[in-house]
Amino acid sequence: MKRDKLKEEHDIKKGFKMNPLSKKKRIIFSAVWGVIAILAISTAFFFKQKQQQEPAVASYDAVTIKKADDLIFNGSVAAQNVEEFYFDQTKGEVSDILVTNNQEISADTVVLVYQNETVQDQITEQQQTLDKLALAVNNAQENLDNTYTKKQNIRNSLNEALSIFNNADADSMEGQTIRQEEQAKMDQYKEAIYSQEEVISQAQQALDSANLDLSTSTQNMELAKNKITTNVAATTDGTAIVEPKGKTNASVPVIKILGKDTIIKALVSEYDYRHLATDQAVEIQLLNSNKKIAGTITEVSILPESTATEGTATAQSNVANYSFKVKPSENLQYGYSCQIYVPVNELRIPEKAILNEEDKQYVFVYSKGTVKKQPILSENRDGVFVVTEGLKEKDRIISNPSQDLKDGQEVMVN
Repeated sequence: MKRDKLKEEHDIKKGFKMNPLSKKKRIIFSAVWGVIAILAISTAFFFKQKQQQEPAVASYDAVTIKKADDLIFNGSVAAQNVEEFYFDQTKGEVSDILVTNNQEISADTVVLVYQNETVQDQITEQQQTLDKLALAVNNAQENLDNTYTKKQNIRNSLNEALSIFNNADADSMEGQTIRQEEQAKMDQYKEAIYSQEEVISQAQQALDSANLDLSTSTQNMELAKNKITTNVAATTDGTAIVEPKGKTNASVPVIKILGKDTIIKALVSEYDYRHLATDQAVEIQLLNSNKKIAGTITEVSILPESTATEGTATAQSNVANYSFKVKPSENLQYGYSCQIYVPVNELRIPEKAILNEEDKQYVFVYSKGTVKKQPILSENRDGVFVVTEGLKEKDRIISNPSQDLKDGQEVMVN
């Protein structure tokens, strides 16, 4: 009792006192909690029944339409124009190289000089032949002159006989005899003149032939003289690259002239060949600096650069590769490595997203919880289905539509 009294005094000092609940209050409190429990159970049951009555919303996979990724090719910077000078044995020996390595030159600059000793020996022989032909021409000319002189002498004799013939007295026996003799002479002189005309013609032909031989030999002589020393000039502006080994080795260029304009060379496989075309805009990224510049495809070869031998172990070895060239928007350093980004302007979709009905193609476009049955046109390009009509970039389509999916249906997408 004393302990209870002390506890009561302690509680009073703290400001409160715990009074036990009466029986009536405990009954009311239990009833309230019972009602709350019944309401909670009823609400849960109601929502469960409602969910069972409502149909479930179908769930599908969806993809967002976007353009295909750029094709990427490895390329190397080279001179757009390269002029190479190889050792030409027909010109003789390289006697002088007139440019130095890395020298900037302009078109028409003489870069090489040949000296041909063999031609010099030939010229000496040709000179002897030329002298003989000149003598033959002189002889033919003298012979022709002599034929004309002889013809003139015969004509003079003819004129003298004609004069005697005309002066003889045709009425006297002596005059008639003279006239007969002179007539016979005139006939002979006329025959001789006719024959001499033939001789003159032959002499003229001989002279013409001799002159032709002399002219031809003279021209050959001049050509040969030009071959003794041959100057070789560049036809383009650029930088000279000199390789002394090329002076005696015909497989190595003595001099290369690298044009100032540059080009990027690359290869494309047969699988991506259809995506490239001349005048197509591309982007170029330099590997040493990540710098990006614009470019344009200037050439795509129609013939394969290389084709592997049939029967090799790997399937890739049978792939044909084609060379193509890209003109950068600014000149780059020879030999730089780069990557060429070629845009592929295609909207690609999964084959299973396409529904074929009565020779028409459809897809289901998803937007705000429902789908729309959209007619499209697509092409199978090397196993890739490309939409040509009916869809645009950023459209979302159902990638795995079922046969019972309907236009306007509410769906969920993953």
